[in-house]
Amino acid sequence: MRLSLAPVKRLLPAGLKVHGRDGLLFQRLFWGAMAGCLATLLLAESPILESMELNMLEWRYKVADRIASIFPKPKKSQDISLVNFDDLSQFDLGIARFNDQASQQKLANALEVIESGQPTMVVIDLDLRGATNLELINVIKKYRNVIVALFGSLEGSTELPAADFLSHAASYGYDELIHEPNGLVCRLPINYRGIDSSNEGNFSAEGLAPVPSLTEAVINYYRRVKGVGPPSQFFSVPSDQPLYMSYRRIDYPTISLRDTMQPDFDPAQFRDRIVIIGSTFTQRHNDVKKKSPFQESIPDIDLHADAISTLLNDDVIYSFPKNISHHLLLLIGAAFGAVASILPLGMRTAAYLFTSMTLVVVAQLAFQVFHLALPTASPLAVLTLGFSLGTFIYLDTDLRQRNRELAQARESMQVRAEEERQRIAEDLHDETLPALSSVARMADRLAHELEDNPVPTLMREKLDHAVVEMRRVINDLHPSVLETMGFKPAIENLVAICARETGIESNFEDGDGRSDYNMTNFTKLQLYRIVQESLNNVQKHSAASIVELNIREHEGYLFIVVTDNGKGINFKAIRKDAHGLLNVRQRAQLIGALVEWKKPEKYPTGTELRLKIPVVETPTTGEA
Repeated sequence: MRLSLAPVKRLLPAGLKVHGRDGLLFQRLFWGAMAGCLATLLLAESPILESMELNMLEWRYKVADRIASIFPKPKKSQDISLVNFDDLSQFDLGIARFNDQASQQKLANALEVIESGQPTMVVIDLDLRGATNLELINVIKKYRNVIVALFGSLEGSTELPAADFLSHAASYGYDELIHEPNGLVCRLPINYRGIDSSNEGNFSAEGLAPVPSLTEAVINYYRRVKGVGPPSQFFSVPSDQPLYMSYRRIDYPTISLRDTMQPDFDPAQFRDRIVIIGSTFTQRHNDVKKKSPFQESIPDIDLHADAISTLLNDDVIYSFPKNISHHLLLLIGAAFGAVASILPLGMRTAAYLFTSMTLVVVAQLAFQVFHLALPTASPLAVLTLGFSLGTFIYLDTDLRQRNRELAQARESMQVRAEEERQRIAEDLHDETLPALSSVARMADRLAHELEDNPVPTLMREKLDHAVVEMRRVINDLHPSVLETMGFKPAIENLVAICARETGIESNFEDGDGRSDYNMTNFTKLQLYRIVQESLNNVQKHSAASIVELNIREHEGYLFIVVTDNGKGINFKAIRKDAHGLLNVRQRAQLIGALVEWKKPEKYPTGTELRLKIPVVETPTTGEA
């Protein structure tokens, strides 16, 4: 593992190249990558992010337009002209809708003038429902380059223009513009139509209209007449990979419908152009407010012109395939989660900001230069969540590592303290105790020489008491009983000493009959100290008359229970400078034991210390 992570470690800050942190590095990389994958799975299909992605797409349009304005380019359309049925036309011509003989007669006159200019085609995006004017039909039939736009519900015949218009028109298309929930029109309305042949000509299962969109009808006719046009793959892209308009702010030559009926009007301006006749004085669908990235409310005629111009100029903006983006997003999430979990806060924040800014800049360049709409909302959300989870993993693993180092330091201090106690005990045993014994012998000689003087005898008694106390201190400093008698007899000896020195009824219960356990000497010493401290607390503070110690091994754990019938522990009354319980907790933590104090069940008052530590069972071998 160290060899495989060596190239990565060379790139890390010096603070992470500390001896013993290889495992920590691997944990952070692993859990960081898992956190990044989890962030991707949670956010990849979020509907909130889809809405944010649409807002970012609108923002990209505006940024691209602002950048393009720095480098002026010709914006006059060479292919499309617009004829607006605007407020002036409505007022001057006295027409509200083209659904009667008089209004359709005026439209026929205007259409004749427009056709005299020899346009490539004429698109009528007006309401032609109602009466049928024969002269308008004759004009449409005469030139055969008229495309009629349908609108409304195609399921009811009353919603369609008269059949004579449709039968003599070059083509017709469903006047639908794909708008997002926020009203933004940015998708090209093509290749979403079709009839399900297995359903006997009825509408398909998706509920799509059985006619092409107006944009598709115009492009198909343009390719048929001109012999050239946008590539055919525009009409065969997957439905989950939409195409977007370019919105290059093209200036379409625009005139009012009433001006086409003036005697001095020159129709030559329409030569070889696509002429779109549409309404601009009101919204056709009052319940739907459509907008472009630059206008909050925009007429359908302008949106159709932008859609058609996008295809004619080969300026289609492709969306990134979702199946590929999801895999890349998973990779980005895992990579950034792993990186964020191993870097310190400053470098992690810098990496997050740099990655986010790079993503936004690359997405804008891809949109403006390569006509590719890269998703940014989901990657940014994944980066943000990966940054947060990576920070949590870094702090958590760092805290765990520091706790381990602190535990190791405490263990090392405890070992050194025990070594120092052993040294002091050995010095007392080898130097001080022989010196006291020598003084005791001198006191015996003085007592023999001075028989009438009681002082030497008193000295001998004091020295004997000091020798006994010295031996007790030596045993407390370094309990040799653990080495000479074993762990369990040493524990039983503590109970016996407690009974002998205090007069408290002390009972020792051996719950399993084993003589020893497969534990290290350090663990045995810490358990011995914990029991010793517990019995000392019983002697000093409990005012108990009975103390019991039970030791047993069960299901791989060693249980030691010290119970007394004293007054119990009031944890609220314990002084902050009391070290007894803290010492017990620290010793238990050093050896991986669990310790707790509670009220005993068998006595109305008192304290019960329960200690639990895992032990490795010694395998037994059967007799041959």
